[in-house]
Amino acid sequence: MTVYVTRAALMGAVGSIALWTAGGASAQSAGANNEAAPQAAETIVVRGSRPIFESDRAALQVQRNAPALVSVLSADEAGRLADQNIADAVSRLPGVAVEKDQGQSRYVNLRGQPRRWVTYSIDGMSVVSPEGRDTRFDNVPTAIASQVSVNKAITPDMSGDTVAGNINIRTRSAFDYRGRRITGGLSLGQVELGGGREIDASLVVADRFFDGKLGLLGQVSFYEREMVTDNWETDPYLRPGSATSGIDRRPGSETRRWAREHENKPYRLTRGNISGSVRADFRPSEQDSFFAQSVYSEFTDIELRNNYIFRLDNGATNTPTTACPTVVAPITTSAANDICTGNLPNKGTVYGVQMNWNFRTGDIKEYIFTNTIGGKHDRLGWNLDWRLNFTETEDGQDLTGTPSFQSPTTVTARPTVDYDFTDVRNNTVRLFNTILTGTTRSKGNAVSSVEAFPMLFTDIVDAEGGDLTAAWTGKFDASRDITLFGTEAVLKVGGLYTSRDKKRRLTQYRARAADFTAAGLALPTYNDIAIDTPFKGKYALGYTFRYYSGDKVGDLIQSLKDRRIGSYQDGSGEYFEVTEDIAAAYAMATLKQDWGSVVFGGRLERTENTSKALPLIGGRRVLTQLKSDDTLFYPSIHVNYDLNEEMKVRLSLNSGAARPDFDDLAANFSIDDAPGNITGGNPEAKPEKSIGFDAYFEWYMKSQGYFQIGFYYKDIKDALFTQSGTFGSTVLNTPDRDRSGYNFTTVRNGGDGKLMGLEVTFNHTIEEWVGSINGPDWLEGFGIRLSANVNDSEINVPAVGTAPLRVVDLPGASDLVTNVGLTYEKYGISARIAYQYRTKWLQSVGGYATVNGVLVPDGNGDIYWNDSESLSVSARYQLNDHLELTFDGINLADSPGRRFADSELYPIEYETFGPRYMLGVRFKY
Repeated sequence: MTVYVTRAALMGAVGSIALWTAGGASAQSAGANNEAAPQAAETIVVRGSRPIFESDRAALQVQRNAPALVSVLSADEAGRLADQNIADAVSRLPGVAVEKDQGQSRYVNLRGQPRRWVTYSIDGMSVVSPEGRDTRFDNVPTAIASQVSVNKAITPDMSGDTVAGNINIRTRSAFDYRGRRITGGLSLGQVELGGGREIDASLVVADRFFDGKLGLLGQVSFYEREMVTDNWETDPYLRPGSATSGIDRRPGSETRRWAREHENKPYRLTRGNISGSVRADFRPSEQDSFFAQSVYSEFTDIELRNNYIFRLDNGATNTPTTACPTVVAPITTSAANDICTGNLPNKGTVYGVQMNWNFRTGDIKEYIFTNTIGGKHDRLGWNLDWRLNFTETEDGQDLTGTPSFQSPTTVTARPTVDYDFTDVRNNTVRLFNTILTGTTRSKGNAVSSVEAFPMLFTDIVDAEGGDLTAAWTGKFDASRDITLFGTEAVLKVGGLYTSRDKKRRLTQYRARAADFTAAGLALPTYNDIAIDTPFKGKYALGYTFRYYSGDKVGDLIQSLKDRRIGSYQDGSGEYFEVTEDIAAAYAMATLKQDWGSVVFGGRLERTENTSKALPLIGGRRVLTQLKSDDTLFYPSIHVNYDLNEEMKVRLSLNSGAARPDFDDLAANFSIDDAPGNITGGNPEAKPEKSIGFDAYFEWYMKSQGYFQIGFYYKDIKDALFTQSGTFGSTVLNTPDRDRSGYNFTTVRNGGDGKLMGLEVTFNHTIEEWVGSINGPDWLEGFGIRLSANVNDSEINVPAVGTAPLRVVDLPGASDLVTNVGLTYEKYGISARIAYQYRTKWLQSVGGYATVNGVLVPDGNGDIYWNDSESLSVSARYQLNDHLELTFDGINLADSPGRRFADSELYPIEYETFGPRYMLGVRFKY
């Protein structure tokens, strides 16, 4: 399903972009693989360098000719997309919102739907993300892409394992260019918070040989950013107490939510992408073409994390169930969760707090390596298209080393902590000595350094391994012109077979304090790994600390391994393997009408899953294997009605499903025989299903204006939630124990819901208007981009325990997502200001319980990301036909990442990252 578009020339002062084709516009660019009629060549007069104009023009041309609803990003004449990774790039399209990790766009929500419902493909071949169904896009740099299509309405020739939509990344081909082409760029910059450096470099070389029949292209890119974060977290919240449970048992306890701990995580990070691709296209004749391609993309995340945890509940004693006495007694406990000492959930003092320190050094790599050969042939009136693909991905989970320390049990060796959580943007703690007079505890002098308190070494751990996925896919499509119902039509049929195998293997090395003692060695101290680098952040922690050296941690781990102090842990408990075999066949027809087209058909998919794991059963590891299968049919119909040459209406009725993630299907059971509990994956989990309806109006105005308004609706069945119930299987039974009746907590189908929304988009320049009023030439360069999505969603959460059935928003759905852009292109200048705002959205569904007759969160409850905004600026200035200067300002709003538990009054995370600025040069020859 390689992307094709009309081979129309975009002529102008800066040249043109020739989009790769094999004879016509392909619907796959827009979500299908059936070919539409060739479009007439169109000449566009361009004044000076106008990369925004060029890319918009190419994108709208593909979008307009698509047989189904799609939004498109296209590279400019030099073959560039404006952003560093695919998530950032598509976030500028209507209906797209992104989820970020430490300020970097990572996951995509399409029209308010969960990220696990978004699939992606490279040149039409489906790719499983290293993480699984939660497709990550920060590990795919835009340097590999010449076009990105966000397909919102799925046609039968696309994978049925899609609910929200598919993002197809079309890579570059030598046939994108007229002849030899060398393009690239280098940008250098700095991150304001922490002063880290940033670098972005890319190079593309393409040429044709043998009378233009053979095209070869190679591409490489490198991106790296050093950064720090300001981070605090206050969570998890404890389940509100009652007269018989919890720490706080005073009257009214069900209304109070106490945090178990507060922590700071000052990160130092180096994140990057490395990508490379090679492609050969051979077109010996008009009837035949072949290609071979390899794409490699690697995401790296080297992190150094100081983690200071203040366990406010440690050593706390249960309060009486009576009201507070008139006279406050001397404090003889930690006073945690006790309103009678003057404490409140959001402000108070705890005497003798246990502190935990861990210093996590990660060297994490994720990669995607996809290889495809294929061809297109015209034979006996049929257009034949075949592909063979092998893709390997890995979600690396290497930890170079994590030394951990803990407070001693002596109360006076622990700090007294004043906590203040009244400001939801600034939760803080202050440290004091703890004074013990007899059995009475009191607060002593203030302490400025967290290292002033004793830190006892507990262990040091490192890990190697991760999740490896391998997939083989064969795909065949055939289409031809026919007459159907008395009208011209295109019939398309095809099939696919893919086999995916995902396995997890982790090896862990651990050295405990007892191992040092047994070897006659002194326990490590923080001084052994600390460095005197000052704090790089801006957040007022309430105490000082020293960073540590990742190299020193690595040297310590290696020396321990060399001397065989500590041991490798049994990693078989982490092992699982899930194999997924999919066989699919489809048939669809495109009826051509004077007023447009009708695309209809269906897709049949059969999936077989085999899950293996090594759970601990009766004291020994037992290979457990389970199988499941399902067969689903996905019908759809798409109507494209041309009101006139500029306006069209799109109607779609479609269906899809999202399979459970590999982890959720794994038979990686964990058994606790004493209470009779089992947790783990659920090989019997079924896909989440949807039926969707779309009704859109599109207006392709002259001079590249565009307006779109549309309504969408999805009916959702069998949504997945973590729930408890009876295990109901004998697979874990042993001769001495029947476990079929154990309580099983896992992912289960059970929720139904709906999503409806309104999408509005408007893009235009004011060039014609300025000309009509005879305005100044400089004013002609301005343009505006506006889009908004308004969502209304709900999903039923099945009743569990004492919690009744609840209705919540669909995870990932903001009520409002808006994009505002201002562009300027004139006199060799191309500039863009982009702003996005999204309201809060549900990240995950939590547990609830009835306490003293009141429904309360059982812990954090539902977790939300709070509203956020992003602002970026990019500018280019063309020096000549070959060189241009660039400037980028990113995260200029410095919007924090904020999460809360059930209510905004209970924040659980606040993290800031700082703006970034880059200067660079780009070239083309």
